[in-house]
Amino acid sequence: MAVITISRQPGTYGEEIAARIAGQLGFTLVDRTYLTGLWREDDLDESILERIDKGLPANASELDPEIETSIKLLADLLVQLAEEQDLVVVGCAAQGLFRNRIGTLHIKVTASRHMRVKQLQHTEKLSARQARGQIRELEKRRIRYLRYLHGINWNEPSIYDLTLNMDRLSIGRAVNLILAAVAETRIQEIPRDRIVAELLPETEERQSNGRFVHDAEEQFANFLEFYGIAYEYEPRTFALETDTEGNIIEAFTPDFYLPEMDLYIELTTMKQSLVTRKNRKVRKLKRLYPDINIRIFYQRDYYRLMAKFGLLEIQPESLTPKSNTK
Repeated sequence: MAVITISRQPGTYGEEIAARIAGQLGFTLVDRTYLTGLWREDDLDESILERIDKGLPANASELDPEIETSIKLLADLLVQLAEEQDLVVVGCAAQGLFRNRIGTLHIKVTASRHMRVKQLQHTEKLSARQARGQIRELEKRRIRYLRYLHGINWNEPSIYDLTLNMDRLSIGRAVNLILAAVAETRIQEIPRDRIVAELLPETEERQSNGRFVHDAEEQFANFLEFYGIAYEYEPRTFALETDTEGNIIEAFTPDFYLPEMDLYIELTTMKQSLVTRKNRKVRKLKRLYPDINIRIFYQRDYYRLMAKFGLLEIQPESLTPKSNTK
């Protein structure tokens, strides 16, 4: 397994270089389009990605909590992808996330400001002044993003394995240099677990609260019972991965099943260590069991549901169960 990160100054053809590298190596290209698809698949709010793209505030303490959590979710998503496949990652502070990791190669694509202004004028149909302004803004965003997530300077040469000056290189030659570096470093021979070891946050231990594991599950069950909606709690465990002898080594048990809707529901919050792993398991479940109807129910979904039924001010204990549908 291998991870190649592409960091690029604005106007240096970094996206095209990354796409060609991914195509020639057969790696998955992780760019904004790809991440948007995964975000949508996980039923997350796409507008958050747009807000992240607009950049972080100069003062990190002013960062919206939901945006802050989503930024960390993106980082965890990259690690989860690296567990499963070879990647070429464009931006996303990936050079910091996978810094000094065996099996990785970090590329920075640069050029003179004059060349970058000309390139943006041509591709974005901007004036020279507009192009210079866009370059300044994008550079500030990338510097703040990497500093916020990993505490390192985007312009620090030591975090990159190879720097390409596009004033002196064509796109084809840049691609060939990267391919040569991949072959020379033999990063594709590294076991995947060595790349991502200890990068993901640990999942909290499940602590039983009587019938339900978490308070949120009990509250949701009370809501279903209050409105007479039949449900089953953790009725089925799905095997996600088995060893060569058929023993289950990874499984997933959704929280609720609503038989009248033939729908499984997995509850979660915006807590980073829980959301990312649940999303990963739900994606695997959908691939392995395409006929299973499942949805992740986020904290915001719970609040919206409560608001819809006018229950935001009602304490969970007031939702007296009508019947036991377990």
